[in-house]
Amino acid sequence: MVRAVAAVVTLALVLAGCSGIVQQDSPKTVTPATVPTDGVGYPPGVSDGAVVPSTLASAHARTLATTNYTLVTREWVTDRNGTVLRWSNHTRYVAANDTTYAGHFRQNGTELNAFTTRIDYWTNGSIVAARYGEQADRPRRVKWPIRDDGPVSDLSKRRTVLRIGDAIDLSVVDRNDGGVVLVGTRFTNPDRLRTPLFVSAPHNVSVRLRVRHDGTVSALRLAFDAERSDQQVRVTQTMRLRNLGSTAVRQPEWVGNTTKRSLQE
Repeated sequence: MVRAVAAVVTLALVLAGCSGIVQQDSPKTVTPATVPTDGVGYPPGVSDGAVVPSTLASAHARTLATTNYTLVTREWVTDRNGTVLRWSNHTRYVAANDTTYAGHFRQNGTELNAFTTRIDYWTNGSIVAARYGEQADRPRRVKWPIRDDGPVSDLSKRRTVLRIGDAIDLSVVDRNDGGVVLVGTRFTNPDRLRTPLFVSAPHNVSVRLRVRHDGTVSALRLAFDAERSDQQVRVTQTMRLRNLGSTAVRQPEWVGNTTKRSLQE
């Protein structure tokens, strides 16, 4: 039973992708700007004529592995009338060693019978502690030893950056002392894009990434139309880095009241 509980919690966190708050999308036509040719350089994997997704994604993950940071991802799915069908928010606080981190995940949607899934978690690289439930005042708590990876897959969102670059034709529209801005409005391989549960056939895409000179993707916004069952929907995903180099990861007070379990039981 404990094995099943741990697996469910881990799976929920693994599936938690970029998620978001509600706002109206306004279609934009992006015209690439004239990129300066002075001494301002490009991030790894980025040049005036091309973007190499694997190089950019690796630089993003490599840089974040050496510092502490807060990463906020949000996702929302709306119908033609702008009604929110599903939303999710995921905030993670990561220490520089990349093994100690904590976070909060919230999700709601019609597929979940309008219940809100709540998961708080913390790990120090040896154990994972989590509290979860649909009612904020009656959470369940459990902790277990780590066998392989921690509770969150793709902690730095390296695979998200890679998949976006593989799926969409990206180009540089701005370059300055802070880095570059990449945009894309054309799919090259839509199958590489991660879509939310029950959502398929992405099209009419728009993406914007802000990239620092060291390759860190500090912000991105992705939006596309898709199909969900028999209706057309709009999916929006955002990611933003905060408190780079100054995030503090502390053990939450509730961890002390968590029942210790073993996955061997």
